[in-house]
Amino acid sequence: MRRRVLFLGLPAAAALLPTFSLPRASHARTRSSSPPIRLGQSAPVSGPLAQVGTAVREAALAVFADANAQGGIGGRDIQLVTLDDEDRAERTAVNVKLLASQHQVVGMFGFVGAGAHRAGARGAAEEGLPYIAAFSGSQELRSGAIPWVYNLRAGHIDEIEYIARHTRQVGIRRVSLVSEYNSHGWELRDALIASLESRGDNVASISSIDHEGSRYSLPGAVASVLAGDPQAIVLGADYVASARFVDAARRAGFTGLFYTLSTVGGNALTDMLGAQAAGLSVTQVAPFPWTASSPIGRNFQAFCARHTIEASFAGMEAYLGASLLVDALRRAREITPARLAEAIEGLPPRDFGGFVGAFYGKARKAPAQVDLTVFSRNGRFVK
Repeated sequence: MRRRVLFLGLPAAAALLPTFSLPRASHARTRSSSPPIRLGQSAPVSGPLAQVGTAVREAALAVFADANAQGGIGGRDIQLVTLDDEDRAERTAVNVKLLASQHQVVGMFGFVGAGAHRAGARGAAEEGLPYIAAFSGSQELRSGAIPWVYNLRAGHIDEIEYIARHTRQVGIRRVSLVSEYNSHGWELRDALIASLESRGDNVASISSIDHEGSRYSLPGAVASVLAGDPQAIVLGADYVASARFVDAARRAGFTGLFYTLSTVGGNALTDMLGAQAAGLSVTQVAPFPWTASSPIGRNFQAFCARHTIEASFAGMEAYLGASLLVDALRRAREITPARLAEAIEGLPPRDFGGFVGAFYGKARKAPAQVDLTVFSRNGRFVK
């Protein structure tokens, strides 16, 4: 039987964190005897997607540590309780119930991976808890069908639209898609078809691949996609499956371009691809973490240096989401799920200095912000 891993974002739990240390607070203070405000997170902190889940968790913990060092929320510390789901939606669903019943969290924050798209939000709704800043572009989370869902990032439709517009601008007319055979993959398929057809083009080919790209599904997916003679292929599967597909497609003779979405094409994908990552185009929905030309870039780099964490797109997004959540907690009249939801709904957009961040459900408070980066031969993302 697998052991569910629990991580607590408080110094008292430091003994439970052999791999991940709590970020150091910038100011010392006497701990309050008031009970902490608990937030719940289900994320892969082991397994293939652990790099992303860990980056999100560490950045959020660092933001909460800074807030706690400044007095917390009315003298109460913010605590992040993280349960490992190993990037499996069925584990996410169980974790949501545990977070609600055993840990009595007031909201769910920063879910990552397969469970972030649907299982987490539906589970949070069943428990009557806000679902905040999930690392998901799912349209279901933006449809208004699930109550108390608050997004930060642009959606998958926004990213697909950006890719379709960019490929048309650079003269690429034959675009294919590989994704997983699930609701997430179907959503990407429909969005790409609609975006290309609106410009007078058709998808060259579409195929699905199973979770993590097993040897059973990989050969058929490669053959099916390449049969459409694409100039570019959009990667919409998880990063392990996408990396394996790139390798297999290159071995099969594909010399065209690869595009991928922000939830797929982060550091974990490029690390797995190695030299094959050169030239990979990735849509991003968070500010560029390594720039010094904007206040948000400089502030985030200083934040990472202060807490000894590595800068990344995932960390940047968690930093923005956790900062906005702290703002909402400070506005809440009392710390209950309903009052937290009320505070989030009334929270105005915040200018982080070159990036305007805001939570939204069905209707946006700030325009969708999508950019395109390319992974260079020297191992870095460039704009």
